[in-house]
Amino acid sequence: MALVDHDSWDIEYEGCERLRHQLLVYLNQRQQLNQKASSYVQLTSSIQTGIEQLAKDVKHLKVVLDNAITWETSPEEELQQRRIDWDRLTSQLREIREKFANSTCSNVLAASGSAWQDQDLLPGQSNPPRNTALDVEALKQRKTEMLAQQNEGLEVLSATLSRQRQLATQLGNEVEDQNNILDNLANAMDRVETGVQRETQSIGQVNRRDSTWGYWLVIIALFVAIIVVVFV
Repeated sequence: MALVDHDSWDIEYEGCERLRHQLLVYLNQRQQLNQKASSYVQLTSSIQTGIEQLAKDVKHLKVVLDNAITWETSPEEELQQRRIDWDRLTSQLREIREKFANSTCSNVLAASGSAWQDQDLLPGQSNPPRNTALDVEALKQRKTEMLAQQNEGLEVLSATLSRQRQLATQLGNEVEDQNNILDNLANAMDRVETGVQRETQSIGQVNRRDSTWGYWLVIIALFVAIIVVVFV
């Protein structure tokens, strides 16, 4: 499996920060506009697209971080700082989503209230006002955001499981290597033990031969001594 170059972290993180800042600018501009204006609709679409892109970039940034941690391609202090930066960026993405969703719901409620007031001001009108296209669009947007969050959660879970499976495979390979080393060590110990036993047997045989020669030397010495005593 091809690994993502860990040196791309700085570039990709900077890109995420620029996109996050641009989304905040769009949100502030959108709050100043009338929801019926064409620029309001354009900013809404741009914000939706930007949020989706930022979510993808943050997810890819997590892959870069996980690879750097797995393969230890950066110092521990730098990896720790990257974890902090990624957590903060994830929290900021969540805040942007909530701000966008809340502003959309507030605008929908304001539009609904205005419609009911208009109905009260028109005497003789009996039918309630119909939902505007913005109401439907807001509901669709909310549903889309919920699905996107669920998909993102599933993708993060899948990436986590994949990394755990990879670590388990590496651990299994390490255990197998250690078992091979232990087997080789046991075989070496068996060979050493066999050699020691063989040498011990050889030493025993030498000792027995030395004992036999000593016995005969004593007998010969006694015999010579008897002859000397008798004949001298």
